[in-house]
Amino acid sequence: MRKSEKEFTEQNLFNIKKLFYDKLAMNEPPTVTRSDSSFYPPILYPSAQTKKSMNRRRKYRKAIYIPVTAALSLCLVTGAAASVGIIDLPSILHFLGADRIGILQPVHQVSEDQGIRMEVIGAVRDGDTTEIYVSLSDLTGHRIDDTLDVYDYRVTGGNANNAQIIYYDEANKTAIVRFLIQGKVSKNRITVQINTLMSGTSLQDGYNVQVDWEKLLQEKQNNSYEILERDRISGLGGTTDIQLETDPIPVLHQDVTNVPVEGIDWMHISNIGFVEGKLHIQINPNNEIGEYNHGYFYFTDEQGQKLDIPEYSVSYGHYMKDGVGYGGDYEEFVYDLSAVDELDKLRIQGSFTSISEVVQGNWKTTFNLSQNALSKTGNIQLDTNGGLQANVTLSPVGVTLTGEALSMIRMEDLSIEVHLKDGTKLTGESGFLQLDQDLIKWISPKTIPVNDVSYLLINGEKVTLQDR
Repeated sequence: MRKSEKEFTEQNLFNIKKLFYDKLAMNEPPTVTRSDSSFYPPILYPSAQTKKSMNRRRKYRKAIYIPVTAALSLCLVTGAAASVGIIDLPSILHFLGADRIGILQPVHQVSEDQGIRMEVIGAVRDGDTTEIYVSLSDLTGHRIDDTLDVYDYRVTGGNANNAQIIYYDEANKTAIVRFLIQGKVSKNRITVQINTLMSGTSLQDGYNVQVDWEKLLQEKQNNSYEILERDRISGLGGTTDIQLETDPIPVLHQDVTNVPVEGIDWMHISNIGFVEGKLHIQINPNNEIGEYNHGYFYFTDEQGQKLDIPEYSVSYGHYMKDGVGYGGDYEEFVYDLSAVDELDKLRIQGSFTSISEVVQGNWKTTFNLSQNALSKTGNIQLDTNGGLQANVTLSPVGVTLTGEALSMIRMEDLSIEVHLKDGTKLTGESGFLQLDQDLIKWISPKTIPVNDVSYLLINGEKVTLQDR
């Protein structure tokens, strides 16, 4: 951090901190309270859920709820404190509990690019999980807002990751993002790098898609199609039993139609029709921002009630950008309408998320982070027939579940209780993240005193713990 040319004294620091805490007191909402033994209330600015094709890094996101208790004066204290070697994490991360801040190691490494400042504030490693708090501030404009999505990033170590905005200070145009990295880290040297930020996210739902439904039904058996070659497929999602390696994947010919969706200027319907009894809707994002925007179509009945129609999607095609080849230019949505009795009464609608701001740059910092190795382990059976078994690891940060087929579990169906030896407990039905197909992490709202834990209850099942 650049050194001030003026002499900085302890009195200067005292005055700055007094102003900060006075401001904090004036902005404290009187109705927001926090219990030390319960989960924080769900006050959060969630990040955009960006759909990514298979050739991009997949990041699972699920909101972890942390309360917003006051306006954040990050620049006021951080620069002053750091300049005299004093790190005041409570004043920067004041929306976290004191016990949580107590296990964080101060970092305060800064990187600036494109007029945006990234600062790694503090971090902790509990063994297999690295938790990092990063602030992002716009120094020149309004590109950081409460919809911020850290779209493309890298953190060394681990095999699964998650980036979640947990606090936004509108006055200072500053967002706090928490990175969670799961997996063993062989070295204490950690690098955080961000390449793409997105903001200005808006969700637009209920669009009526103006297609000639009667004509589509008449031509149901006459549409021609092609079978995709494997190297053209960049993504496959939704509910399907297709085996990507072996099964033929039929798609419509490209760019047969140009049907606009009113109000959505970043894509159009480039073909629509039936293939082997299933309705295919092909879209073609037609400008640069279309690479980041996303959406889907759905069906309603005549009364406007949304119908549950089995569907999947496939991304394919190639295009060049700045001399680099990319995949996934086209996306085709496939719907199985075989269970619908009156096809002529269906209505097609759309739900789309649009991004207004994409900032590409190179924000990168490297720092040392030692490991907190304190943990206990156990195991649990999550279903009645024994098919879903998981290893359980308890750490000061939370609980990790690892095992095959954990992707079959819905996060909202999980609950946990941490029972302490003194009879108290931490209870929660939120805070679970699917970090990988076979890995689920529960983040505790307060630091867990591992040596004081007697046992866990996960979905009502007792987990006996042993020292690792």
